[in-house]
Amino acid sequence: MKRFGFLLVVGPLVAVAGFAGFHFWNSGGATPALAQVEAAGPRDHLTITEEKYVAARLEAASPMRRELRSVRIVPGRIEYNSTRHVEVKSPFDGLIRRIDIKVGDRVTEGQVMAVVDSPELGEGRADVLLRETDLQQAFNEHEWWHSIQANLDELLARLKRPQEIQQLEKEFADKLLGDYRQQVLTAYSRMRLAEKLSTNVKSAGEAGVSIRTVLELGSARDTTTAEYAAACEQATFDVKQKHLKAESAMKNAERRLAVAKQRLSLLVNQPYEAVDDLGNSNNLSIWPVKAPFTATVEEILLAPKERVQTAQALFQLADTSRLWVQAQIREKDWSALAIVPGQTVSVQTPALPGETLSATISFVGRTVAMETRAVPLTAEIENPNGLLRPGMIVRVLIPDGPARECLTLPKSAVTSNDGRTFVFVETGPREYHLRDVTVGLQVEPWVEIVSGVQPGDRVVTAGAAILKAEFLLEAED
Repeated sequence: MKRFGFLLVVGPLVAVAGFAGFHFWNSGGATPALAQVEAAGPRDHLTITEEKYVAARLEAASPMRRELRSVRIVPGRIEYNSTRHVEVKSPFDGLIRRIDIKVGDRVTEGQVMAVVDSPELGEGRADVLLRETDLQQAFNEHEWWHSIQANLDELLARLKRPQEIQQLEKEFADKLLGDYRQQVLTAYSRMRLAEKLSTNVKSAGEAGVSIRTVLELGSARDTTTAEYAAACEQATFDVKQKHLKAESAMKNAERRLAVAKQRLSLLVNQPYEAVDDLGNSNNLSIWPVKAPFTATVEEILLAPKERVQTAQALFQLADTSRLWVQAQIREKDWSALAIVPGQTVSVQTPALPGETLSATISFVGRTVAMETRAVPLTAEIENPNGLLRPGMIVRVLIPDGPARECLTLPKSAVTSNDGRTFVFVETGPREYHLRDVTVGLQVEPWVEIVSGVQPGDRVVTAGAAILKAEFLLEAED
């Protein structure tokens, strides 16, 4: 049955071609058969058999109104998206310990692709560890002097009123005071003792006490009072100075640690937070090379155990889920330069026949290239199935002018012969009428019908070429 259907389709075509060739040969280039029949009054109706109808697989649809816009077709090429196509380079000199990927592998963002051993990296990490230790020591010393100053201020405030030494020592036993505990409390104890002795002598009266003793006790009281005041002043000054010095040392340690981290960050060309844990001092020189984004490995440029230099490329990665369409708009197409970033254009390629893809304009050049006398255009196109490959040739359909509503049919519905443009309108079961039409704007896959058919007509959209061959065959008969 399939063979019979094939003969039904191909046989008329061969017969028409042979017959037309015969007349052309004998007439020295006369008008084709259809034109001769038209001159005598052509039959515009056609009825085909059930077998031919099944074999032709005819389809019909009514014309529809839709918006069409004139387009300019410019040649282009599929290219990598440069923002998603990178060479992963080594940030320092080193030795490649291992490579964990192969060409064609799909890697995810953050995946370890290789391991590089670099003494320069080890020195940078060791410096950070040293600076962290220095900062911790400076912080501890600052906290020490901060506590001593606060406790000393509290103690001196209490000593402005008479206090019992035993009670004070008990209350401040667990508070940091350093050497100033002994200096201040000893001076205070001597002052209190001298005051008591001087007061007791005065209370007992001058009987039996020499003037010399009274004067000596008074002098001792004054001396111890001055010594206590000096001890308090000196302790306050010393503690404040040491506190300030410790604070300055801590801030200096913070700055030096920040510089060490910044140097390490610049070395690996990543934020410091992305640097691996530094706790294991045995692996300070080991650096894992990670994928910057989810992509496919396009090329591996070095092998394990090879030495690598700073900025030398290790791998080429590309994310081909989104590609670029690069095109050149030349002078004859400059009316299409009204397009703006964000606008959608259609893209066609011989690699995907019958398909029209959409791309979004990313960039339209502002100057004309001297070499090509053209304006560059870049559009981004989705490629989720990987059917598009960099290097493919494409046609870019750029909108030119405003869209307008019109009556349309698929281009497959319209056929022509010797200057006559027509469609086949279905008038009944397996019955068709050849109707001349006037076409206007043509934008894949549609064509504007200016006149000849109405919205309610049923027009053959698939198999029109077979009906044309059948019609020419009947016209010859």
